[in-house]
Amino acid sequence: MVIDKIGNVNNIIEPKKTRSASGSKETVKEDSIQISSEGKKAAELSKVAQAVKDVPDIRLDRVNELKEKIASGTYNFNDEKILEMVADRIANFLLKK
Repeated sequence: MVIDKIGNVNNIIEPKKTRSASGSKETVKEDSIQISSEGKKAAELSKVAQAVKDVPDIRLDRVNELKEKIASGTYNFNDEKILEMVADRIANFLLKK
């Protein structure tokens, strides 16, 4: 089976070439950006969150100070206060379950 001359295959029309306009002015486009107040707040919050992450969880200066006081026998602690803190932590733990 031979298929011959489907549609207008043999008569392909070339597109016309466009001429450039003489004396046209070149326009310069500049990019610009505007950051919303929400974006600025989010950036600031991100900086603060990173600063918090960078701070160590354990304050070694305070730990060393307390170790020295305990070793020298000058550390005074309130038994009642410690017992109350432990009891509060246990109660909070049990209430979460």
